[in-house]
Amino acid sequence: MIVKQPVVTQEIVESVKLWQKEVADYGYSPWVKISDVRKFGRRHFHRCDKQGRIVHLLSDGEYRSYQILLWRPNVLAVYEQVPLDLSISLDIARELNIVHHRNYKDNSAYIATTDFLVKHIDVKTGEIIYTAYSFKYWDQFFQIDENGVVIRRKGRIIQKLKIEREYWRRKGIAFKLISEKDTTKDHCWNLDWFTQEWDAELEQSQKLEFSEAFLESWYIDKFASIQKHIDFACDKLVFNSKEGITLFKVCALEQILPLDLSKKLKLYYPVNVIGNSDSLYV
Repeated sequence: MIVKQPVVTQEIVESVKLWQKEVADYGYSPWVKISDVRKFGRRHFHRCDKQGRIVHLLSDGEYRSYQILLWRPNVLAVYEQVPLDLSISLDIARELNIVHHRNYKDNSAYIATTDFLVKHIDVKTGEIIYTAYSFKYWDQFFQIDENGVVIRRKGRIIQKLKIEREYWRRKGIAFKLISEKDTTKDHCWNLDWFTQEWDAELEQSQKLEFSEAFLESWYIDKFASIQKHIDFACDKLVFNSKEGITLFKVCALEQILPLDLSKKLKLYYPVNVIGNSDSLYV
């Protein structure tokens, strides 16, 4: 049975034209803004200093995902609530025989969106590439059956994800699913702490020397606090305490210090050093 697809209205066509003009005049703007969403839940109208613009994040999970994606060392930009070309997404829906995103009351087509489109540098080739990400809470697309086995859910969310995945495949762009299990509160808390110093003016040589001294201290005593490692590095390199904390935050943010960020860090806590950074967002 062939499903009936929604109708493309003149209103949605004009909305796309207005969005395109806004982007052309002022730079990137998300398709869905905080003011467009009436559902209950936390929203984040967030001033992003790194990108120099306001970002619109529709849940705590999206905020954490945005922060973790943005502060990867090879990431140049993160675009949120990215609209999919309606003619392409409708064509995909017809081929998959899945009802396109729509207003079910009048069967008018909606613009489908992807949560994040990340512009980043391939660390192996130096090429600028894009990766698309869809954030969903884990239990929206997985469930545990009566035998304790994790299985993928069926239903409308999964159908929409199929359209989204195929759209980016046709564009030659990798598409990844992420959940709150990948973007933890503690990881994001650490990044929020580090970004207090994100724009500090430091020489690369200072950051490298500090990181080497910090790691030297860590290998001497892995159970010592972060502050003790900072103090060790400051004594060795003749930095004051304030400079040491700034250097620590910047080096951790830029991942010159390869720290385990899965648990909340404090100056009086010990910290784990990891050999390889998480590759999920590369």
